[in-house]
Amino acid sequence: MTWCLTLVTMVLVGAACEPVAEGEVRVTMSGGDGTQRGYASHLFQDGWSVQFTKYLVSLGDFTLTSASGEKRTAPGHVLVDVQKGDVALTALRGLAAGRWSVGFRVSPPREDTTLPDGNVSAEDLARMRARGYSYWVEGIAVKPDVGVYSFRMGFPVDVRMVDCVNGVDGTLGIVVPENSVAEAEVTIHAEHMFYDRLGTHRGVQLRFDALAATADADKVITPEGLASQDLLDLRGLDGRELKDNQGRPVVYEPGAYTVRTLQEFVTQSIVDQAHLNGGGVCTVAH
Repeated sequence: MTWCLTLVTMVLVGAACEPVAEGEVRVTMSGGDGTQRGYASHLFQDGWSVQFTKYLVSLGDFTLTSASGEKRTAPGHVLVDVQKGDVALTALRGLAAGRWSVGFRVSPPREDTTLPDGNVSAEDLARMRARGYSYWVEGIAVKPDVGVYSFRMGFPVDVRMVDCVNGVDGTLGIVVPENSVAEAEVTIHAEHMFYDRLGTHRGVQLRFDALAATADADKVITPEGLASQDLLDLRGLDGRELKDNQGRPVVYEPGAYTVRTLQEFVTQSIVDQAHLNGGGVCTVAH
């Protein structure tokens, strides 16, 4: 009997001491072709083309949560320019192999925000912090027979993105492989700011006429200009009712959201533009 108990004890101790398989997750951020190469005119219902020269994103608190409830959060908060290319953010090591859910926060720069890619100026950082912007974008828009317009726009978004779907295979979160590395890319879908519908990715049209109509005398589009465009009384560049190429009134559909101006509409539209590994949609948690 003593020999049997000793054997059982040895087996249990051995099982308890067996090392847990571990892996690593590398976190990057990308704006994809949209922020880096722009959007051609055939993508817009009203014939504009758009090219970004700057696309700043403020993000932090990247968190992985295991099925057992263990949480691992990458420290720090960053401000990067994804127009210049993909940016390596951080790595989480010593993670138990298996599936982890993914979350992160898009929020204005904090006192401890760092500039890991070296492409963001102190002036931009100060502006975004002072005005509560988590996105700041600059670029040009062109339409034949209309001209070249520039834009300098910031958006005050502060949300937690959770339960992200993996854009690679459509599953929830990511799988940490044993003794290997999983990639977690926060992918920014810049086309959201040109959507004409809220609450869906289906059936949307990309439009720019309404944004261009808010430009100042120097053909510069600003957040203040967007705020002057009433969604219930959209105006075109000529000051008249905004109509599409078929002569029909242009309508921006707010869905379940209460938004009154084009600035509020665009801000709401980009709230969920940060995805996981390409097209993986995340749930917005305030």
